[in-house]
Amino acid sequence: MQTVSESFSHVLLFACPQCGSPLASACASKDKNLEVADAHWFNPHCHCGWIGPVIGVQAVKHWVEPWNIPVKVGPDAAGTCDDERPTKA
Repeated sequence: MQTVSESFSHVLLFACPQCGSPLASACASKDKNLEVADAHWFNPHCHCGWIGPVIGVQAVKHWVEPWNIPVKVGPDAAGTCDDERPTKA
C-alpha cells in the first residue's frame, strides 16, 4: 500500500438487478485505463433492499476523473481499484 498524490477516480454506474435503479460506486487507481476497474468487484446496495456483488465490466457507464487528493492505493488499500475485497458503495 502506498499513498499517491496523483491518481484517478473510476466512477461506475450499475443498474440494480432487482428494481433497475441506478447504483454508483467508485474506486481510486494509479492507472487511468478502464481495465483495472472493470476487473474490480463492488458491493453496492439499493434503496429497494438489494445488496450484492457486481464486477466493473457489468457497469452501464464508467468514467474516469483525475484525483489530486492524496489517497492510498494497492492491493491492501480499501477503496482502491486494486483492492482484492469488494468496494462498498
